[in-house]
Amino acid sequence: MVPLEWAVRSAGHEVCVASAPSLTAAVLGSGLPMVEVGSAVDLGGSARNRDLSAWHDHDRWPARWPVEPDLLDDSRKRLLEALGQRQFAMAAGMLDDLLAFARHWRPDLVVHDAVSYAGPVVAAALGVPNVSHLWGSPGLQKLEMKGFGDEPQEGYVELFERVGAEVRLRPAAWIDLCPPSMGFGPVPDVRQERYVPYNGPGTLPDWLLEPPQRPRVCVTWGATTAKLLGPAMTDLLRRAVEAVAALPVEVVLATTADQRELLGDLPDQVRTAVSLPLHLLLPGCAAVVHHGGSGTTLTAARAGVPQVTITRRPEPTLNAERQAATGAGIHLTYGELDREADPVAAIRERVAAVVAGDPYREAARRLAAEMAEQPAPAEVVTELEKLV
Repeated sequence: MVPLEWAVRSAGHEVCVASAPSLTAAVLGSGLPMVEVGSAVDLGGSARNRDLSAWHDHDRWPARWPVEPDLLDDSRKRLLEALGQRQFAMAAGMLDDLLAFARHWRPDLVVHDAVSYAGPVVAAALGVPNVSHLWGSPGLQKLEMKGFGDEPQEGYVELFERVGAEVRLRPAAWIDLCPPSMGFGPVPDVRQERYVPYNGPGTLPDWLLEPPQRPRVCVTWGATTAKLLGPAMTDLLRRAVEAVAALPVEVVLATTADQRELLGDLPDQVRTAVSLPLHLLLPGCAAVVHHGGSGTTLTAARAGVPQVTITRRPEPTLNAERQAATGAGIHLTYGELDREADPVAAIRERVAAVVAGDPYREAARRLAAEMAEQPAPAEVVTELEKLV
């Protein structure tokens, strides 16, 4: 959301970011003003909740499940509803503070993450429009609806009842960062926005100023994987590093300090880059191997880099499937990889194919060119002004 927040501010409007204390450092690192609402959120603890355990261990879901939820069986619909209930609990925890701040500050528009449900509730209480900001995955995120259908979950309705506001089943608009060729077609009230990578602040290292002597391959597993899964995330990441390190390439592991500590010893030829913004690293890479998070997927897509994705949750799997369908990458799930006789060799084979394959590079360049044609955040500001 940072590029749009700065575009709004640069257009002369006032912006304040409201979030839990656990995100204070991240928000302030973006250079934006913030108000803390609610209490710190234990993201890892909630992700390992028994009702949500299947979110991290699954076979592929039906390819078009976000737009055809009837393809989902009852257990998967229940899982989506449990995810929604987790978000309702988070919203409830920040609602009182957020509403008190909003009544003082009097915003004309509330732009909120697609599953941060305190946003639409407070907007309804104040009688102002709300805009749901998607994060780049294909399809609308409607965890507040039963089975992604048309009926709201009870927990969502209760948030509105708590503040005496009418339930909002649709925002005034959605903002969608997903490139059209990865999406499911146009939807009313959805504003396309060009994905502008924001990977946090960081320093450009000297070695990135020199062209690589061999094809450079980045291996990265996102910023929150260790928080979600703890040490359980290291096995696959270690396999990926081992697979790429055996190829005639330059290997760069882009990671966070907590992930690096969990990984322990790595092959000598692996260069480790801690907290290096991906948009600085990826333009010089021949390929990237990652977990399918939307930030990594779209940052690599903007850089025109072919991708090998290995996923274990439905939403990253959806990102990876749609990205691979453009011809710009290869996708595997954890389950498929575990069924391989030699998982490390299987990863190595896919990475070698992507690094050597002209069709992957050409498709990646086409995807990057498509994204460059989407409306810039500054253009989206004009659309937001019309809503006010």
